[in-house]
Amino acid sequence: MCGKKGEMCYSLSSGCLSRRVSASHFRGKKSLRVPDGRQYDSFVCSLGGWDMNTVAAGRVDPPQDGRRRPRPVGGRQRGAALPVPLVGRDAEYAVLADAVTAAGSGRGGGLLVCGPPGIGKSRLAAETVGLARDKGFTVVEGRADPLLSGLAYAPIVQAFRDHLKAPSGEGAEELGVLFPDLRPDAPSTGDPALQRTRMYESVLAVTRRLAARNPVLLFLDDVHCADRGTVELLYYIGRNAGELPVLVLACFRSGVANEALAAMAAATRRDPTGRLLELAPLTDRAVRELVGHLLGAPPSPALLRAVTSRASGIALFVVALTRHLATGRMSGPLPEVIRDVVLEQVNQLGETERRLLEVVAVAGVHGRPAVLGTVAGLDEPVLHAALRRLAGTRLVVEHRSGAEPHYRIAHPLYAEAIYGELGISERRSLHAAVGAALDASGAGGTVASAPHYAAGGDRVPAARAVEVFSDAGRRALTVGDLDEAGDYFLAALRRAREVRPEAVPALLVDLARVEQGRGRLGEAAALLDGAVTLGARRGEEPERLRAWRHLQALLEAERGNVRAAVDLARATGRRPDRDPPMRLMIHWIIALREVDLAELALVSKELAELPSTHDTPTAHAAARLGAGVLAALAGDPATAFAELSEALELAARCGGDAPHVAFPIRMLLNGLAVVRGDLATGIRVADVESTAPVRLWLPGATCYLETMLATTRYYAGDLATALTHLDHAVAEARRVGGDRLESRTLATRSFLRAERGDLDGAEADLTAARRRYDPEQIDLKDAVELAATALAVRRGAPADVPPLTGTLPFGDVQLNCLRTAFAGYAAVHSGDEDEADRITGLLRASGRDAAVPAALADLQQGLTAILRGARAEAGRLLRDAAIALRGMGVRLLAAHAELELAELLPRAEAAELTGAATAVLAAAGSSPFPARVARRGRPVGKAGALTRRESEIAPLVGQGLSNAEIAARLFLSERTVETHLRNVYRKLGLRSRVSLARWVR
Repeated sequence: MCGKKGEMCYSLSSGCLSRRVSASHFRGKKSLRVPDGRQYDSFVCSLGGWDMNTVAAGRVDPPQDGRRRPRPVGGRQRGAALPVPLVGRDAEYAVLADAVTAAGSGRGGGLLVCGPPGIGKSRLAAETVGLARDKGFTVVEGRADPLLSGLAYAPIVQAFRDHLKAPSGEGAEELGVLFPDLRPDAPSTGDPALQRTRMYESVLAVTRRLAARNPVLLFLDDVHCADRGTVELLYYIGRNAGELPVLVLACFRSGVANEALAAMAAATRRDPTGRLLELAPLTDRAVRELVGHLLGAPPSPALLRAVTSRASGIALFVVALTRHLATGRMSGPLPEVIRDVVLEQVNQLGETERRLLEVVAVAGVHGRPAVLGTVAGLDEPVLHAALRRLAGTRLVVEHRSGAEPHYRIAHPLYAEAIYGELGISERRSLHAAVGAALDASGAGGTVASAPHYAAGGDRVPAARAVEVFSDAGRRALTVGDLDEAGDYFLAALRRAREVRPEAVPALLVDLARVEQGRGRLGEAAALLDGAVTLGARRGEEPERLRAWRHLQALLEAERGNVRAAVDLARATGRRPDRDPPMRLMIHWIIALREVDLAELALVSKELAELPSTHDTPTAHAAARLGAGVLAALAGDPATAFAELSEALELAARCGGDAPHVAFPIRMLLNGLAVVRGDLATGIRVADVESTAPVRLWLPGATCYLETMLATTRYYAGDLATALTHLDHAVAEARRVGGDRLESRTLATRSFLRAERGDLDGAEADLTAARRRYDPEQIDLKDAVELAATALAVRRGAPADVPPLTGTLPFGDVQLNCLRTAFAGYAAVHSGDEDEADRITGLLRASGRDAAVPAALADLQQGLTAILRGARAEAGRLLRDAAIALRGMGVRLLAAHAELELAELLPRAEAAELTGAATAVLAAAGSSPFPARVARRGRPVGKAGALTRRESEIAPLVGQGLSNAEIAARLFLSERTVETHLRNVYRKLGLRSRVSLARWVR
């Protein structure tokens, strides 16, 4: 398949890689084709429109139009960029450049460059050849050819022929052995070794004569394909080049069985004038740069990941994959150039090694010797000998993980190519055999054998496949890989319907858990219903059916069908002495959702008594949870906090149950910590990352905890982070598909947007939340009414505040506390003293051993005192509230208290306090309540959030740094710092550096 002129073309039929080259490059040549099994330089030359055979020989046909002949890729033509620049080889190129410089000064020697196919040996050498030419070197170059390896000294002849016209002088006759067309052979000495020595000396003499005119670079490529005589002669010249202006450069492929080449490499390492340079794969950064050059633009992340992961730093593969994938072919067969590079090496193997290599490719990460030997049918001595030979060719590498080694294909694309050569039937048979061998060895369990059984298709016994796939699916579910779990369960279900129908109901339950984890609650409910119905019809064990009905009850609660959940839970009943603790916790969750406090207390009592019948970590953690809930219901938050803190510590010891046991504890602890004024603990326990495994059980787990964490961030005055959490929570609620969850998160976000001054956004969220409003859900009711109250207060319309009908002693205590406090603000704004007093009483009642409600009760009572004209009492209460709230880090609520207090103070003190409070609100992106500011009647500065840079500078002033010190730390000028500080003073309503430092502290 060939594309437009100038594009790379891949031919699936001929297995060739070519580039169409326009006639403007070569008159009379429509295109040049390069065999695709060649190294990187061949490929790059094809990109540039050059025939590698002519480039290697240093001969390029001149254009027929008489224009200046362009230099091939190896040469560095001034003013022209290479088609593909040398990338990621700065260190290696520096070594070669130093060697060229040294040879130019008369300090020659030998330099060998080796590495796997496609690593870039020839490309690096081509750059060196170009450098040498630029420095005036005579370049003598040749290339060994695998098809000509039987011809003695063929690369030497190719290299020197153009430099010999009619040799004369000492040793000229001996050159007749190599160049009979230039000089007849010398008479035979009868001693082949002596004659070979004379011939070597003659070639060395020619090299000396060339070096007498200009320094010489003798370059031979692909020396691994050369005959032994060429290797020995090349080493002979390099060994004698130490005091000559001669650099001998040779490139060869590592991992090739060639005794002469191995001996030359070892001798070069020992020789002080020689050096062996082994090329490592390109770094990821170099790969990115090379891909960018090939595309002419920065690559997309997906394409770059695909190239980087599959090419593993092999330059040829980077180029080929980039061209291949850039056309949109992200899957499908490998480019032929890569396939041929691999198969060229594979085809040189014996039958035993080739068969073993196929088994290694299929086994993947499970290539332990016992497995490989069983599948390949090799006894231990033969197996290990074959593995040694494969490792020597660098097609296979040995890995050690523990006591037993395992073997893998050395490069991912090699594995792809070898695997791709197998027919479908061969692959299935080998995968089935590998799976069976893993089963027999017990290595890795079903996690190891399942992928091979899946790829084995009909070659795997169906009954065994059901067992393996079911177990592998449950393991995948445990680690949260829903896609893999679903694939395995579906594969097991298809086979179970035919050979093991009794396993179908349990597999339907497993698939329901997958769908539940994906947030597809309707599909999960249908699967569970089918499992229970089919199980009952087939006479499933009663206890198993009870367990499935418990899962149904929990799922209905998550879907918002609380009545259905309660009915299912009651129908299955509770057996605390026999049921697992987690089953009893399902009843606890449903009672909490129903807001049935009597039932909640009863189940909590049963949880607290679990250790009498269950001596397990889960039972002990659940018992402390139950005790904590009972204390909270009794209005004792201090005891509740202590019990729940211990419960969370115990939950960490519950193994696989730990995240599930800890989740309700985290929710309750978060709220209790906040109302106690311990915001740090509230943030710590609201660990959203811990909810991933819980989503299989409670799909809304992440949404619940992230919403609570957002509320905690609001208490801490971090509105920006709070809104970020709410955005995530809204997205998660929509993913899960729970109307109640979405309504609750939208209502909470509406409140935060109102506090940020985005009243239109708040109204939109509140309207959307009300579409799914269910007043039976206490946490949803609190969230919606809080948002409506905040909007009314912000708009100065207290009459629009929904009535506070009463509070419950249990629920989302953070929202409940805010809902009550904001209702109190509205009552004061509207002048309703009776309602203000009632709300003070509600806050006071919940403030025993709860510092935040107690401080808010002082704030509310102080505001009510203002209405009655008791200014002294109001001042004392508001000051106490402000000090307490600020001391706990509840900065926004403290700022509101300070603004109210400022109205009662002398003007100078009021201005200072007002400025500090307004600064807190401005830094959070909030503002004072309009009614408060209007009643005060004097400006408090232009409210608005500080910029990022202003927020960096203000704390440094609080640390006592001078403008010069701040400028040095932030890499700014002092003038810029002064400008930012003027803006800070203006926005915060402050007049001095001292005031700003006090505000920061």
